[in-house]
Amino acid sequence: MRLGIIGTGNIARRHLDLLAETDGDVAVVAHLSRHADRAAEAASRYGGTPHTSLDEFITQGRPDAVIVTVPPDQHGEIEHALIDAAIPLLVEKPIGLDNAIPSGIAEAIARKGLVAAVGYNWRALDTLSAVRAQLAQTPLRMVMGRFHGGTPGAPWWRFEGRSGGQMVEQACHVVDLAWHLAGRGELLAAAGSYGPLPGFSDGDIAGASAALFRFGSVPAVITAVAVMPDRSGADLRLICEGCEIVISLAGIDIFRGKEHVRIETATNCYVAQNRAFFAAVRSGDGGAVTCTYEDALVTHRLTLEVAAQVRQR
Repeated sequence: MRLGIIGTGNIARRHLDLLAETDGDVAVVAHLSRHADRAAEAASRYGGTPHTSLDEFITQGRPDAVIVTVPPDQHGEIEHALIDAAIPLLVEKPIGLDNAIPSGIAEAIARKGLVAAVGYNWRALDTLSAVRAQLAQTPLRMVMGRFHGGTPGAPWWRFEGRSGGQMVEQACHVVDLAWHLAGRGELLAAAGSYGPLPGFSDGDIAGASAALFRFGSVPAVITAVAVMPDRSGADLRLICEGCEIVISLAGIDIFRGKEHVRIETATNCYVAQNRAFFAAVRSGDGGAVTCTYEDALVTHRLTLEVAAQVRQR
């Protein structure tokens, strides 16, 4: 399979560094960046040819599948060009900054019947089968999630007009997994606080925010923090009848009274997610990806609602 990569940042490198472990029959043939030097550097390191033109990336690179890793404010033209060319795509989250552009992309994907995935890689955790087995024994009563850390260094990240803020850009992973496990969600209330972002002299995102949801029939609280560079952590806690399940990228902890069971993650979730995507491309089965674009649109709309309420202060 011939793979194209759009974007040359940290997330693109994460996909590429794991490619040999993911699928030995996938070869990188093209890189696209607005910056010629970055595209050339990526091509030198991972193979393939560098491009700064989207049209040339498609027509000369001739990829069989593409992974899109661009900032939230750059979605739209890229996806529509790939869809028009009938090239399956995996788009990193978040999928935009508004409802209109992602909704239009979703409609185009559906019309084309194209394989399209979104990088909500927490869904690919191999520990989730154990989570579901426990939920079948001890019914879910409440959800608590957090995505706490510092402010990422990318210059676009700390401005809401480019990133959407932390609930849209990072904590969306926790929101997505919450409704994936507990049921479709609705936002009940949200609030945030603004102020200096440690280590930076600029930026306008909310440094901390909290949202109250209902997923399925249970209440949920999810918090996002970007002002704690030395106290980072992200997890989803499922409060059940007589049991608590804590899910993180590293593994899960199940607490039942004095009993504690720890199950480590065995397979990197990027690897598992991308294997599913490549398999879906080969089979043509769009439903076989870890997260479809339609599912990602549900998460995206929820986080946009949170951001809108936070802005009201």
